[in-house]
Amino acid sequence: MCDNKVAEMQAYEGWVMPLPIPEEELWRLEQEVLTPAVHLEPIRKILPEINIIPDVKDLEIPIIAGITLYSYLNFFNALVSVPAIDIYINGKKVVADLKYKEFTEFYVVFPGYYRIQIFEAGQTKDEYSSTIINLIGYRVYTVTISGLEDHACLLLVNDCIYPIPENYAYLRFVQISPNAPLLKVYFDDHLVLTELDYREISRYLSATAQVHDITFRDYISDNILLEVHDFSMENETAYTAYTLGDFYSKNGLQLVIAKDGINHLTF
Repeated sequence: MCDNKVAEMQAYEGWVMPLPIPEEELWRLEQEVLTPAVHLEPIRKILPEINIIPDVKDLEIPIIAGITLYSYLNFFNALVSVPAIDIYINGKKVVADLKYKEFTEFYVVFPGYYRIQIFEAGQTKDEYSSTIINLIGYRVYTVTISGLEDHACLLLVNDCIYPIPENYAYLRFVQISPNAPLLKVYFDDHLVLTELDYREISRYLSATAQVHDITFRDYISDNILLEVHDFSMENETAYTAYTLGDFYSKNGLQLVIAKDGINHLTF
């Protein structure tokens, strides 16, 4: 099954993402279920010249071109076992009721460590995943959430940041179906990938900006698992094709193709 509509993602203009956790505070996280948001020390590191009252709770960090080090981050829910999820970052609910195959908007984030916890929507017990990620500056990240039943795996996907030649487009493949077989990928009947495995991210494929066909086959049996016909790639645009879903369910292997955030986000 393929979603023919290319997913569009937007950047969030406000400040809602918690600040990163200082590295020396990471040891405390093993003792806590929901991490209290820690603000003071990260603010001092980002803007050391600023005077902060000790009990500060929220502060909007100004984005100054060429000075402020920051990145963009969004989430993609590929967890097939529940209708929707909530996402907590450093103890704060940042995303609520994110449904299967939905993306969030992009958030501005600062370099450092973040604890990401995944729960079924409306719940705060029996987390599906608790993961610490370390972000660096001037990157565009997508965090995919995949898995089966009550266990989720996170994968950090980093967008292309180099220029795309005129009259060309880029396409890469990310495999986040946890029980799909190894895949072979054909692009216009040309074999471009073999043994694509779970949580694997391919390099970008450069192709002319026109209509193309994509076929996914079982690496062992060579059976066709999924086909996409007449996929239109726009000029100087980067795309990511996500294979996802429960391979043995009624819907089988599914595909979502999204335009990368780097197409419209700026630093």
